[in-house]
Amino acid sequence: MNSLLDDLGLDRPLVMFLGDDIDDEDHAVLFPLLRDHGLAVIRVHPHDLVSHADADGVTVSVDGRGLRPDLVVGWVLDELLIPGMAHLDVFSRLGVPVINDALTLFRAQHKFLDSSQLAAAGALHYPVISGHDHRALRGWLEDIGGPAVAKPLSGFGGRGLQKLEGPADAVPDGAYYVVPYVENPGRDIRVYTVNHRAVFAMYRYAPEGKWITNVRAGGTIAPCPLTPEIADLAERASRGAGTLIGGVDIGENTAAGELVVYEVNSCPTCEPPVLHAVADFLAATVAGDGEHWHPERDYAALEPTFHASKRHLIR
Repeated sequence: MNSLLDDLGLDRPLVMFLGDDIDDEDHAVLFPLLRDHGLAVIRVHPHDLVSHADADGVTVSVDGRGLRPDLVVGWVLDELLIPGMAHLDVFSRLGVPVINDALTLFRAQHKFLDSSQLAAAGALHYPVISGHDHRALRGWLEDIGGPAVAKPLSGFGGRGLQKLEGPADAVPDGAYYVVPYVENPGRDIRVYTVNHRAVFAMYRYAPEGKWITNVRAGGTIAPCPLTPEIADLAERASRGAGTLIGGVDIGENTAAGELVVYEVNSCPTCEPPVLHAVADFLAATVAGDGEHWHPERDYAALEPTFHASKRHLIR
């Protein structure tokens, strides 16, 4: 879907996505939109980059050709996070603008660092505990007096989540990250932010009899009205996390009657309206005006609202 050699040879500003094929469906929509903006675009796997350092400085190449993009977008996670961070840091020090840079990705993909940023931004509305001391965890569970959720310190898609009914429940050995279980209407809200502006929201519903809402865990979806309250909370969370392209997961706390932020995702799978906003923002960034970019149209009204692969999941 993206011709590496052709786009490197074009006399147009070059946007480089550093990542793999996990979001092929997104790129099939986004890359033509960027080309319509007059940009060349490529995706490069971190393992395909070669860096050279000598007395004259640092250069980067791919497939034997020198590479100096006008903009780099970091889209690395899991086992590609650390090698990807190294490359993103090199590009930053070469003076290339980087969207979702190395530290932004690292902090957002470490659950407790993510929560600490939300706390500093005033967007964390419930307590969080993380560490290795399981005696402290059991005491904390007694104090909150209700169920909790243990999550891996890193990961996505609802993998490894465990509901704890109380202090006696087993928690995996080693490091832990635990939050109170939020009573909710069987769904959560994913809000997509671009340049810290909310552009699209969707409900994610847990399968019947289950509580994990992630689509990768079998959840279903529906459009969600982007109310001022939802948009304001998502934008505060995005600014706290520093994600210029991101997804904010919000819960509807039915017990307290308020919205709470679960986490901010730095590499979210997006939907077509979001990708239109991303294309507009990246084009503005290459032109030197990304800092002032804000949505100028109703992206939620664009069709299709969801990728073809998810239309059978729409409620």
